[in-house]
Amino acid sequence: MKIVIFGASGRTGIELVTLGLEKGHEITAFVRNPDRLPVEDKKLTVITGDIFDPSSVEKAVRGQDAVICALGGGQDLKKTNVRAIGTINIISSMKKNKVDRLFAVTAMGVGDSWDTLSLVNKAFFATVLKSARDDHEAQESAIKESGLEWTIVRPSGLQDGPRTGEYEFGELISAKKSTINRADVADLIMKELGENQLVGKAVTITN
Repeated sequence: MKIVIFGASGRTGIELVTLGLEKGHEITAFVRNPDRLPVEDKKLTVITGDIFDPSSVEKAVRGQDAVICALGGGQDLKKTNVRAIGTINIISSMKKNKVDRLFAVTAMGVGDSWDTLSLVNKAFFATVLKSARDDHEAQESAIKESGLEWTIVRPSGLQDGPRTGEYEFGELISAKKSTINRADVADLIMKELGENQLVGKAVTITN
């Protein structure tokens, strides 16, 4: 399968690229800085571009079977719209090129999963992470209104660690722990690419 990954040089994106190649897929990695992607493979194509530039986004989407959006705002907690605007550009390019399958990594607590958060996490999201949450809310709204075959994956709290394959996922589930390994998020997405059991669903993934 031909898959393009946006945000491929982020920590979650790298896990997606690595596992996608391991599964035998042809991966296109869309990055701002190719030096930040420590992966080389004959089935990997790297496209350097700006997610705010529709033409470079469209170049990456053209000819793909599926799109994975793992855009993030980095460590900067200031107001950002990179996820929302980037996803809108991705959706537009997918429609132009008749690519239907979209995955997006957002966060537990976005949309209707807000009530699954603890009071402490609600306070944290509403203050320290308010800008990121607003960006994710706009991103998810665009996805749900897109008419595409979408799946939203909401991690309970991303952390580095090995792929374990031991996790729970589902709509509006509570988190036993407030963490999930990025490699396990990649595992769920790569499995769903072959199964298509979560089309039109927003699922939380947690340990």
